[in-house]
Amino acid sequence: MAQIAVQQLFDFTGGLNFRADQFQLAPNESPGMLNVEIDPRGGVFSRAGYQTKNPSPIAFTGTWNPKGLYNYKYPAAPQIMLTTGYQVTGPYDGRVYYSSGGNFSYLNSASSTPLNVKSPNGAGMTQWEDTLYIALGKDAPNMYKWTVGETYATSLIASGPTWQPYQLPVGGYMPRAEHTVAHANKLFVANTKEYNSDATPTLTAYPNRLRWSHENSPENWFQDDYIDIIAGGEGIRAIKIVDGQLLIFKPKAIYLLMGYDADSFQLVEVSVNLGVDTPQQAVAGNGGVYFFDWPQGLYFYNRNGIQDIFERIRPIIINNEVNAQHTDKITVSFIRNRVWISLPYAATEVGTPPAYPTVNLIFDATIGRNGAYTMFQSAPMLSDDATPVEIPGFGLVSGCDWRTADDSPYYLMIHPDDDFPYVYFVDDYTNTDDDVIVGATPSLTGRFKSYYRTSWFDDKAYVQLKTFIRPYFVFKDVSSPTAITLNRYKNFDETNQVGGTRTITLTATAAGGTYSEDGSGGVYGTAEYGYNTGGAVIKRKGVAPLGRGFAVQLEFIGPNDATDATVFPGRAWGLNSIAYKFKRRRIRST
Repeated sequence: MAQIAVQQLFDFTGGLNFRADQFQLAPNESPGMLNVEIDPRGGVFSRAGYQTKNPSPIAFTGTWNPKGLYNYKYPAAPQIMLTTGYQVTGPYDGRVYYSSGGNFSYLNSASSTPLNVKSPNGAGMTQWEDTLYIALGKDAPNMYKWTVGETYATSLIASGPTWQPYQLPVGGYMPRAEHTVAHANKLFVANTKEYNSDATPTLTAYPNRLRWSHENSPENWFQDDYIDIIAGGEGIRAIKIVDGQLLIFKPKAIYLLMGYDADSFQLVEVSVNLGVDTPQQAVAGNGGVYFFDWPQGLYFYNRNGIQDIFERIRPIIINNEVNAQHTDKITVSFIRNRVWISLPYAATEVGTPPAYPTVNLIFDATIGRNGAYTMFQSAPMLSDDATPVEIPGFGLVSGCDWRTADDSPYYLMIHPDDDFPYVYFVDDYTNTDDDVIVGATPSLTGRFKSYYRTSWFDDKAYVQLKTFIRPYFVFKDVSSPTAITLNRYKNFDETNQVGGTRTITLTATAAGGTYSEDGSGGVYGTAEYGYNTGGAVIKRKGVAPLGRGFAVQLEFIGPNDATDATVFPGRAWGLNSIAYKFKRRRIRST
């Protein structure tokens, strides 16, 4: 009689892998996962719900065109700054908003006079001591500065035609520009518009120009303090700081400005075939800069060079599952030490990718040897049309970390759609559903879809037939009755499930605990869901045998709108381990 063999899977840290060849997937990788987190210690669990930070919608004209959040670290009253971009159709100017943690208000230059953002990529912002400097775009007549407590932002006169010699600094100036950043005790701007040196000077765009201010004087600019970077395509698209140096992005080139003043500056070529299209596609992270090049994908730069970290995901670009006509919707954010990439994505079997970001790819460099990806999408929402239309879900865009004055952290992202002009905070595991519009008819619950699909298990011998018997699963502890759906697939056929859909019911348990803050030890029944998950439960009853086959694949689907919320109100769920049990059959000679 054939012996029963057992193989257990504890490690899920490989994350998402879209390689077409299933034999290239490691046991700890997944060909499909949505709205589940990867526990670095092993296991997966459902993500936290998205919650609105501003109670009231943000006012805008034209189309909701959010381009970025900025963490204005004013000591006594930190502010969340938000910018929208200029819209050619209309036309409509972009705006700059501020919030102390609640609703957003226009930042004005005078009574009822909002700042007019002329850049389609929104305003560039940087902090110098306690003052915020704002570049509204090279087509704006003036740049601005603002300090918390001031009623209005202060206009800065455009440098060029008027420049400030080092011998006669007067202050109050800043060149027209698309980008700005404080670096090396100077203020830098890039992609400028200035008066040329003709006999009759005219206002001229210098898209490849990088300028810097006087030392320790952000409002004085010397005429000759600039570098024009011609190679790599038209226009400097982003400037970021990495390891005390300035990284400069062109469409198809990257340069590093080394040094600290005009006498020591050196321009070093980092890449001649990678770059970014918009400033939203590059972000500073731990020890370097993450950036998204189209069509190559996500890369990371630090002093050791450029690292390709998109190999496992690149097939979605090769297979035209990302809308190549709307790459401006691709944004890169660094939130809670993870990279959030928004993409206008649709799987081939779903149809043509839409023109808006539908998902977020989440990359965590700390998981596994090479980092790991997962994928998030918001819960279905309703449009505000006279006859509301259900929208499957969105990817959030252009976020930042932010802390209140008492140092409470928030991880912020922006909703990209006209119907939902809100900033959301994410990664708060006390929330298990997403905020949706209150009073929408028909009502929606905010329940998002979540699932995890395993790689194919074939006992490293797909030619050998096996009899798969009842498997064991270890699920994370739940605080209320929860229903998990199990789908099963055989023999590398990922489209036709076998044996029908199974429901696995999890009963609430009062087990597990976390250490109390006062050091008194574990507190019974206080397990927190998320990274500090407490108890777990082994499940085998109600799980049918998997039957005969050469290979099996399992898909675990979390509670959603189809789940009976009265009987199974639980939302948070997680999977710690899978134990495959099987009997190896004799290998036939034919």
